[in-house]
Amino acid sequence: MAEAKKITADMLAEDPFHPTRIDFEKGMPAAPFFAIALIAANALAFGWELSVGALKSREAIIAAGAVYGEKVFAGESWRLATGMFLHAGFGHLISNCLVLYLLGMASARAWGSGRALLIYFVSGLGCSMLSAFMQPRPAVGASGAIFGLLGAIVVFFFRYSGSLHARDRRIGAGLLGWGIFQLSLGLLSPIVDNWGHLGGLAAGAALGMLLPSALFEDRPAAPSVD
Repeated sequence: MAEAKKITADMLAEDPFHPTRIDFEKGMPAAPFFAIALIAANALAFGWELSVGALKSREAIIAAGAVYGEKVFAGESWRLATGMFLHAGFGHLISNCLVLYLLGMASARAWGSGRALLIYFVSGLGCSMLSAFMQPRPAVGASGAIFGLLGAIVVFFFRYSGSLHARDRRIGAGLLGWGIFQLSLGLLSPIVDNWGHLGGLAAGAALGMLLPSALFEDRPAAPSVD
């Protein structure tokens, strides 16, 4: 005698005229405008760094606008913003831009370009503040702001899990695992600013809980299902 199977919500067919779930992956933009604009801004800033010799020494990168607690708390608060557009080398720039593009596709789909840009900048400032407060070295890079996008999109998949297909919810789980892996790698390297990463991640996750998703403004999110 065959064992009876439990019917779950994922097994039931949807009403084609009143769908209850959104196909998140299908609607992701191939060219997220906000992310491409940020990549261009980071690339231009790096070109400027090379032209002025900002990578030649610690003093030069500080002079260029790196986040440096001693100067931030002496009144140079503008460093909290400039530091997120500077990079320590070509590899640093390329890796951040690649991740920004990939997370940008998901973020634009979940939040819309305007809110995704807000998450990026607020997370970048959160990264810079915690970095300036917690560690004595100068810091540069977009990774804190990128971790903010990561935190927001992981929260999105948790928050709206009942309105997404199972295959889409796995994106959130995969991104969470990747983020934990990157933070773990940061613990093994003395030059990685993990305080900044944590600051950006926390700010992004908080905004992910507070901001309404562009996908669900006109419809309530369905309850989560097991």
